Amino acid sequence: MRRFKRPFARICLLTLMGFLTLDCLAISARTLSWEPREVVKKYLLTHYPWAEIEIMDLSTGDTLPNDPPKRIHLISGPLGRAVFSLVFKSGEKAIVHAHIRALDWVVTSRRPLKHHQVIQKEDIYLALTDVRRMPKGSLAHLEDVWGKTMNRSLGVNMPFSESLIGDIPLIKKGQRVTLVASAVGLKITTLGVAREDGFPGQQIRVVTLSSKRNIWGIPLDENCVRVDY
Repeated sequence: MRRFKRPFARICLLTLMGFLTLDCLAISARTLSWEPREVVKKYLLTHYPWAEIEIMDLSTGDTLPNDPPKRIHLISGPLGRAVFSLVFKSGEKAIVHAHIRALDWVVTSRRPLKHHQVIQKEDIYLALTDVRRMPKGSLAHLEDVWGKTMNRSLGVNMPFSESLIGDIPLIKKGQRVTLVASAVGLKITTLGVAREDGFPGQQIRVVTLSSKRNIWGIPLDENCVRVDY
């Protein structure tokens, strides 16, 4: 039985040394006058327009000075696995590794929306979303979306982008309209049919009912189109 005493004593000693090492590291971390995680977060919020930032698995391979860094340089990232170089007043440098996740506000669908459906205020809400999952041209303001029409269908809890929405046409394709042509002291009106949706300030193709002639015009309101004969 005596041959087991020495290995057992060695195990106890190694375990004790491990606890002491962890205690020393904890004490060292507590004595810093600054928090590395907060310094990195402040740097990111200053340089990137995100609403929230999550920093995970932050680690340093160096003993950090007591005073905070004078400058921070981004080596790789900033999203996902990021690497930062911390430069201190003394000239010392330290490398910090961290996993960075950023979130920002985006208009999101509260319920499924159909193609050509007019978007109501109750159909949408703002949600914090991982920026890497946000589509190109994401919209961050509710007023940019409600009152618009859907360019295609969209499922529930899906982010909005500029390509998904369009303006409501003043005049719809196939609608019967009044065509107005004006000259000095003269105004001519006739009936026609819109060949496409018409929007304010944009040209629209119409056909006259009398001559079946295709002409171009600009919508004046929901019923009238100004044309040039």
